[in-house]
Amino acid sequence: MNKRVKCNLIFIVLLMLMTPLALAEYTIDISGLESEAYNLGEDINFKVLLLEDGNLIEDEVDIKIADALNRREIIEEVTSGQNSKINIENNFPSGIWTMTASYLNTSIDRTFTISENAEIEFIIEKDNLIIRNKGNVRYTKTIQIIIGDNVNSYAQNIGVGKEKILKLVSPEGIYDIKISDGETTIQRQNIKLYGTGNVIGAIDIDLVGYTGFAGVDDPRSVDQRGASLKKIPSTLIFIFAVLFLAILVFIERKLSKAKQTGPYENN
Repeated sequence: MNKRVKCNLIFIVLLMLMTPLALAEYTIDISGLESEAYNLGEDINFKVLLLEDGNLIEDEVDIKIADALNRREIIEEVTSGQNSKINIENNFPSGIWTMTASYLNTSIDRTFTISENAEIEFIIEKDNLIIRNKGNVRYTKTIQIIIGDNVNSYAQNIGVGKEKILKLVSPEGIYDIKISDGETTIQRQNIKLYGTGNVIGAIDIDLVGYTGFAGVDDPRSVDQRGASLKKIPSTLIFIFAVLFLAILVFIERKLSKAKQTGPYENN
């Protein structure tokens, strides 16, 4: 057998070995996802089904889950044909999510839903109130802050996984404090607060120096009145400037008209 025939035989054998791989067809699917919404803290139990030429096989498959706005994305590797699970963490946004299973050039998408969970936590540390959004929806309720006998209401807008810190203020003294949004309530006794004139309420520490007190005002506070004068809106300044120019134009026209009619009046 000459060398050329041997080469041809080797080529044919290699071609025969490679042909099944080239012609293999893969089908992939995801089973086990529930139609009802999942709650925070639950496990998503599922199984990836991978078929090669119609036969179930086990191999490593890439899994990705993401919410509709791609705010959260989890990527894992699982074994097909085996039970798998992914835990729904507390900060997973509510709504429709997509699970994608990928193997070589084959992939499949399946959807599931995570239910809304509005959970807020109030924490009082010294004279600070911490409002922490532990749910998976934006917190937009109005809270009541009761310091002694004084009640103030404050609208909130806190994103998922975020928190806001308010400094509690009043004339210096010891107070009983209650925070509530109608569902979640916290009460503390004998809290030391420090004097701020006659103001009783809360200050958003992120806005100090810009908008001042969050919903409270002390008309006798000279410092506050002085600060407010420095914060005249630029729109009002523009309006005053236009009015000033209009007055100047009006005076100029009157003077011009007086000069034109002056000689006739003298005659």
